[in-house]
Amino acid sequence: MKLQLTSLALGCSTSKELCARFATVNPETAFTTQNAYKWVRGKATPRLSSVYEDWARILGGGLTASFIAASSFDEFAQMIRRHLPVPDSALTKLRHDHPSPPAPAAPASGPAADSPMRPPSLRPNQWLAGDYLAVSLAWSQLKTGNLILGRAEIAPADGGDFTIRYTESLFGQDVTMTGAMLCDGRTAQAAVRCSLTLRLYFFALRAPAPPANIIGGILSGAALHDFEARAVAGRIILIRDHLKRGDPLHRPSYLAASPELLDEELDHLGYAGDPQRMAASRRLLALLQAPPPHGLIEMPPDALGALGLDFDRIAPRIAHAGG
Repeated sequence: MKLQLTSLALGCSTSKELCARFATVNPETAFTTQNAYKWVRGKATPRLSSVYEDWARILGGGLTASFIAASSFDEFAQMIRRHLPVPDSALTKLRHDHPSPPAPAAPASGPAADSPMRPPSLRPNQWLAGDYLAVSLAWSQLKTGNLILGRAEIAPADGGDFTIRYTESLFGQDVTMTGAMLCDGRTAQAAVRCSLTLRLYFFALRAPAPPANIIGGILSGAALHDFEARAVAGRIILIRDHLKRGDPLHRPSYLAASPELLDEELDHLGYAGDPQRMAASRRLLALLQAPPPHGLIEMPPDALGALGLDFDRIAPRIAHAGG
């Protein structure tokens, strides 16, 4: 429905014309005629984040790739109509052609209500779930300039939310932080409690577009091994682990800020080994180390989006499936 509404708003009468609009912003776009046939008819959903980035560029108006991917149809329509002409009659026809499914009935009490045969419901932002290598700059004054490698696990929770479990190994001791994660389609935020100090730490992440090979944002809190418990915040990148080994080849630890060493870690996650992977390593380091503008520590959306495209190109082929 979002793609059909996009066609109407842009004045495209055929999928071929819509493909041409995507090609104007990215000659190598994955929005090809073959894929458009499936996607516009709802037979499959785009999973490449580059498709959503291209989509945001042709629509303009400040729309982001993550919003296009995660928003409801009504939210999407409301945003488009702020700067593109869409007649009420067109929206009425779209809703008539694609009626919303009836609301599910309240579950009955008793054993049948907990039957494992009930089909699972589709979760918004479901692509967030997964195992990740977390990369950030070290907070310890003894390790200034190094990276800290951590492990992050994001899992679905009751009520449509998520949980996050983040682990670092500091001076030979594993430190775990856990908490609930809330995602509104644009941001993914979590307040986590440290198992060692019982202090709170805060993740402010940008919700990714599928297939969510990376998630970027800010981690803030107080330095663990610091007498003064300095208040610290820094950029953090979560990189999806496609191999999901039971015993990962990398351990949460400090690492010299070297693109060569980071490239080795990406190999342990299943990303393709070629010059593009080294380029992704260099871009990731540059993003983490970039000086904060105007004294504010932020995760620049454009830089993060470019990094996401780098990782989409080197991700295992299964992550590039169009269906």
